[in-house]
Amino acid sequence: MSARTNVDRARRAYRRLLRLTPRLLRQRHSPEMEELFAEMLVEARGRGGRSAALAVWLCAVVDVLRTRTPGPSRAHSTLVQPRMSGRGMMLSTNLRYALRSFTRQKLSTSLVIAMLSLGIGANVVVFSLINGLFLRPFPFSEPDRLVYVNSKAPRWNLDEHVGINYPDFHQWRQSVKLFEGIALSKGDSFNMATGTRAERITGSRVTWDFADVLRVRPVIGRLFTPDEDRPNGPAVVLIGYALWQERFDGAPGVLGKRLRLDSVPHTIVGVLPPEGEWQESRLWVPLQGDPNQQGQSYSGGGIGRLSPGASMEAAQRDLLRAHEPIWETRDRERIVSPYIKPLREELSGSFRTMASTLGVAVALLLLVACANVASVMLARALARRREMGLRLAVGAGRARLLQQLFVENLVLAIVGGALGLALGFWALRGLLAAAGDQVPRWTTFELDWRIVLFAVALSGLTTLLFGCAPALHAIRGNLWAAMRDAGGGSTTAPGGRRTLSWLVGAEFALASVLIICGGLLLRAYAQVRNVDPGFRTERILTFGLDLPEASYPDDAKRLAFWERLSSRLERLPGVQMAGLVTCAPLGCHWGVLLDAEGQPPRRPGEQNPVVLIRLASASYFQAMGIRLKSGRFFDERDARDGRPRGVVVNETLAKTFFPNVSDPVGRRLRSGDEEDPWLTVVGVAHDVKHYGLEEPMRPGLYAPLPMNPATNLTVVLRTAGNPTSIAESARRAVRELDTDLAPFQVRTMEEALNQSLVERQSYSVLLVAFATLALLLALGGIYGVASYFVTQRTREIGIRLALGARARDITRTLLGSSLGPVVVGTVLGVAAAIGCARLLADLLFGVSPHDAAIMAAGVALLIPTALAANWLPARRAARIDPKELLRIE
Repeated sequence: MSARTNVDRARRAYRRLLRLTPRLLRQRHSPEMEELFAEMLVEARGRGGRSAALAVWLCAVVDVLRTRTPGPSRAHSTLVQPRMSGRGMMLSTNLRYALRSFTRQKLSTSLVIAMLSLGIGANVVVFSLINGLFLRPFPFSEPDRLVYVNSKAPRWNLDEHVGINYPDFHQWRQSVKLFEGIALSKGDSFNMATGTRAERITGSRVTWDFADVLRVRPVIGRLFTPDEDRPNGPAVVLIGYALWQERFDGAPGVLGKRLRLDSVPHTIVGVLPPEGEWQESRLWVPLQGDPNQQGQSYSGGGIGRLSPGASMEAAQRDLLRAHEPIWETRDRERIVSPYIKPLREELSGSFRTMASTLGVAVALLLLVACANVASVMLARALARRREMGLRLAVGAGRARLLQQLFVENLVLAIVGGALGLALGFWALRGLLAAAGDQVPRWTTFELDWRIVLFAVALSGLTTLLFGCAPALHAIRGNLWAAMRDAGGGSTTAPGGRRTLSWLVGAEFALASVLIICGGLLLRAYAQVRNVDPGFRTERILTFGLDLPEASYPDDAKRLAFWERLSSRLERLPGVQMAGLVTCAPLGCHWGVLLDAEGQPPRRPGEQNPVVLIRLASASYFQAMGIRLKSGRFFDERDARDGRPRGVVVNETLAKTFFPNVSDPVGRRLRSGDEEDPWLTVVGVAHDVKHYGLEEPMRPGLYAPLPMNPATNLTVVLRTAGNPTSIAESARRAVRELDTDLAPFQVRTMEEALNQSLVERQSYSVLLVAFATLALLLALGGIYGVASYFVTQRTREIGIRLALGARARDITRTLLGSSLGPVVVGTVLGVAAAIGCARLLADLLFGVSPHDAAIMAAGVALLIPTALAANWLPARRAARIDPKELLRIE
């Protein structure tokens, strides 16, 4: 196809484009505008090819669109001009020049884009987490008025999350004045039977007005009524939106159908919207609490909606006033007291330390990237001083040079920001996938306008501030002198070398802080992993079972089932022993208050610590690998009527309740109720880290399961080989005994231990990853600066070699000149890391913030790697052929 044909087609397309201009302008100037457009297009194609022609087209479109809204004085001036506007032409020229400049300097351009992408990507990851946890609004109406309600008991060593006694809640609901409503919710799980199989499904037991407090409305159907939320009320259920779609294909006819939960048919009365599943609840059932039954439940939490204008402080006083009658009647020592806090604080408070730690880490990483960008851009600008001088000589003003530098940095900001945003979300998806069930379900971590705005602002500020500022520094001063000195091999601006050295030192100072703090956290994580849990973790499989009260209404039926199940599981191939316990380590907990026989009377306000009590089978200790310190483990005979009730205590209980007794075997304990029987200590077991490897030990007691056969137990299987290989056999054994039962939380003890440490592991690994990125960025920066210095001294090096200098002397000199900023920056970084480590003291389990070994390891890592990065340019410089260099000169 001929060039003439292309031009004719372009003219016809431009003529159609001109139909968008005002009619009067088109009638008077259309032929002239077409002719000038064709000339500019031909000229652009000959000068810059397709990219230049595309720029002409873009500017033409912009000019035509501008004629659609002419200003009062432009209709017969600028709009009449057929050529592109000066600004459009200037922008087009600057863009083309920037692209050519980047093409000529591919290495430095790639370094800047890579540094920006890594720094911005890491910040996008952490900001996305912060956005989801602390900024993204709840999917409820007026979420700022929602508060979390619970009870605390500091004298029981239970500061928060004691749970709410339903009669107390009933009293509050009737008496508070600054709440629009208070509702109670108790997380639970159910055996949902489907045909011949059952599965475990999470849900909530809620008061009838729970949805009203949240202002949630059903997709179809209705909410609960007060009559359904009373003892022995109708069995009804609200199913979640996801469950409705998965099991009932979103059919409206689901209303009135039956769902079998814990062996009881429940009538479906409504479908919750997606926001109804915010507590990981796939369905709701009425709580059906009894206001006349004291202490029936201390495991629930409340949600309150404050009245308009009510403050948190006033609402807290209002709640305490409503609780006053309870203190006056049955809690005169005021052991338990209610409290409120913002709902978001309750849900996200546990993530605050991790978020702040990672936030500081990525801020330091970004500063390293910024220093790197500044050093590379300064080196580029210094190397271009002769070019800038030439452009001044041919008539370009300094303002024109600044415009060019601004456009170049703007392009880098756009590319680096886009890649950083994409990289950040790719890394975030991987991080969330690795976290698995530990990711909170009450929020989402999706892309939204906050994250995009954050990435745009960060990339723009970073590039323009740390890119333009060095460039401005480079073009100030006498550029004519730079032209005169170009032949001498140096175009360095006054102070340019010193500024580059400062930037290198800053990079290594910041990298030192990250590396040392990351090393401290990693060592703390290793210390936690080395803690003896007090039980075996290898070759142990655990799972939970919950017996429905409808099928197992009394102790005899429950105990008979547990005995049959234990016997059946022990006959499975690969199972060495089966044990049963109410609360396995790293799982649930259940505490009681006990007194020791012969204990001196307590002083007013004094309270014994809460004792963690576990009902267990006699085989549990051997199955779990718990060691005996003194006495013996109990057996079923210790729970028979007519015999002293034998129990096993842990070391902490023995020291707490019997401090002056060498061996507490034979001593007795009982609850505060004098009618309760005495419990006789028959053995002392070694302490077990039940609450977690980092948590302090608490008094604990094991009682025989027949004393009080529970409905909810954890099964512990000690296996001969891989424990996961018998999981399906264990499920079949349960189904053979009762098809309505579904094992849940099936996991090995190693998995349980890993899950208990996932938060510490996550931020330790992330901080180490950020420290590694900071080190790589610092190495890239020092390599780029060293290469620039070598380039500037090429003529000097050639002359020295020609005069007889040895290559190793040249290498040593160059390494020595580059090592100074690294050493100074590292020393300053170590000093700063000591201060930062003090802020991490709460996270440094078993590790001193001033750990000398970690400090030394950080220095030993930084200095040699910096030498290696400097060695490559120095080695290349030492191999210069002086004859060839002097011939060129």
